[in-house]
Amino acid sequence: MKKILISLLVSAILSVVALGAVMDGKWSAQGSDKTAPKTLSIRLVGNSVQGTMDGTALTRSGVAGEYFWFYVAREGGNFLYKGQIKNGKIELREVGPHSNRTLTFSRAQ
Repeated sequence: MKKILISLLVSAILSVVALGAVMDGKWSAQGSDKTAPKTLSIRLVGNSVQGTMDGTALTRSGVAGEYFWFYVAREGGNFLYKGQIKNGKIELREVGPHSNRTLTFSRAQ
């Protein structure tokens, strides 16, 4: 039992480290939706995500396996973003006062 727990712990630590290596940096979104965020600058620090979205600080963040989340105060509301990295892109689900959509960010040039 002890070996299994150690194995799971090491696996969790390695997945967070790998996520950080892929996640860290500047990202941008394309699209015609003028209300959607356009820039994301993020960095994995321990079990939290730090950075900005369109210049506004990320708050109350966390990481669990390959998934991460954070909140951003925008347009007079507090929006929750839950996401993961798929095929070299960040896919975020935005949940806010009047919003529930999926956003895709690519690494900025």
